Amino acid sequence: MKSDSNKGFIKLIIGIAAFSVILILVILTVFVWIPEIRYGKDSLQQDENPAASLYDEKTGGADREVLTTDDKDAENAPDPEPVLEKVSQGNFQVTMSTEWNYPDINTPAEDSYVENSVSNSYETVFTVVPADDETFKIYESPRMPIGSFLKEIPIKAEMEPGSYDCIVKYALYLPDSDEEAGSIRVALKLNIGNPQ
Repeated sequence: MKSDSNKGFIKLIIGIAAFSVILILVILTVFVWIPEIRYGKDSLQQDENPAASLYDEKTGGADREVLTTDDKDAENAPDPEPVLEKVSQGNFQVTMSTEWNYPDINTPAEDSYVENSVSNSYETVFTVVPADDETFKIYESPRMPIGSFLKEIPIKAEMEPGSYDCIVKYALYLPDSDEEAGSIRVALKLNIGNPQ
């Protein structure tokens, strides 16, 4: 009789251990292995908060952009002006501030903010260009996963102080695809220094 209850107890312990191992493997797969496979182990660096930092290798990280999915940072970000546009095969909500003020060419604009909303179906890369010369790139973002955002965006081109009418061109991609699924254009005012 005792032997049967001991066997039942041992089976229970083995069942709990097996469940624990399976749970740990599922957690590792979802939060560690899949992101490493999808984004590459070295391409996304993790800070203390869950923000993925992308560094410019030429400057050794001194001039960095931070691609973030941290809700606390999103709450403290400047109030963006959302723009809603339709694209083929779904909707893409552009959430961004529409005027960026740079104290000088080397200082990122504190009020610059672009978000790829969690409600979107597409990843995106955006490019900032002058409205009168779309061949001149002022800034090009890294690929932004759904639910991420960029703030304090730097200027990556030589420009004189002044006020510029610009366009932000969004290229849209389905996750895990390099084929462009659509595009959106949004107006932006860019001020460098104290424009007269």
